[in-house]
Amino acid sequence: MSIANCEQCGRVILVNFDKRCKPCAELHLQETRKVKEFVRLHPRASIMDVYHQTGVSLQTIKEMI
Repeated sequence: MSIANCEQCGRVILVNFDKRCKPCAELHLQETRKVKEFVRLHPRASIMDVYHQTGVSLQTIKEMI
């Protein structure tokens, strides 16, 4: 275990395996589910379509690719 800053918000956290604090990790999970569901329903959507329709950041979407 080590101390680091959350990748998303910068809060100081103890790092086990996730580099995000608990609230940011939960938000990331929700955003991931939102993108996954949108792409499942719209398989030919571009990254920009996913970005505009879901409101999830491009960085998060690109991490999923």
